[in-house]
Amino acid sequence: MIDVIYRSYDEMANCIRRNLWKVPSDADVIVGIPRSGMIPALMLAELLNKRCADLDSFVDGREMSCGSRGGMMRRGKTGKVVVIDDCVNSGLSLKKVRELLALRTDKCEVIYGCVYVESEKAKQMVDFWFEDISRPGKITHLKEWNILHLYRKRMNRSMWDIDGLLCKDPPDDRDTSAYEAYLPDAVPMVIPTNRIGAFVTYRLEKYRDITEAWLARYGIDYGSLEMFDAPDRETRNGSISSARYKARLYSAASWAELFVESDVRQAERIFRYSGKPVYCYENGKLYNT
Repeated sequence: MIDVIYRSYDEMANCIRRNLWKVPSDADVIVGIPRSGMIPALMLAELLNKRCADLDSFVDGREMSCGSRGGMMRRGKTGKVVVIDDCVNSGLSLKKVRELLALRTDKCEVIYGCVYVESEKAKQMVDFWFEDISRPGKITHLKEWNILHLYRKRMNRSMWDIDGLLCKDPPDDRDTSAYEAYLPDAVPMVIPTNRIGAFVTYRLEKYRDITEAWLARYGIDYGSLEMFDAPDRETRNGSISSARYKARLYSAASWAELFVESDVRQAERIFRYSGKPVYCYENGKLYNT
């Protein structure tokens, strides 16, 4: 099994709450490093009732508007700025941020932090961090906020479900007319950024042309499209369940390191049958242990 460390939105929020004491209470503004750093920046700003800005806006002297509660905001006069990112590993991105702010913030005290450090080196790059998720050996770090848009190499080693993930679930296929009318114009949801190794769907093989046309319509790149080869739904349903079908293909694909499934029950079963990591879009959970 691949050694994976995963963090969800819920886990990040809980981690921030537990470690809020590490953030200077007299900071004037919380600055997030786009894009992922804006998630903890907004959480911190809400918890501490502080002003918030993204990095570029801060450099330009602009902040986010605060809505009707802005008048209740604590406005400090310390000139202290907290710059936050979701995680730091090599520290290359943070180094560029430090160099940028060194030229623009001579009148400010800048404190650098992150929610997660992923290496021992990272600890030397920040003034505070909330959780150490570094481990010896080769580790794959995955987060809920970027797992669907990873780098090309990783996405090409993944297998994805279609219905309920790429597009809104179609009508029940027992209503053949409604089901077939929906497929050509299925409402899109998550459109992957990079090439997917394979799509694995319980749709019948006879809908291949419609499915391929829909994928092409949205510019979705992929290696293969695995569809169930049976004459009708009754034959398909009587031979193997959707979860077992997907798990069988996932297990046989030695190159595949992650399965992305839309449904909770199926995700649990695909993991149980395959013994390989499965990310569930419905509940944001990674099944891996």
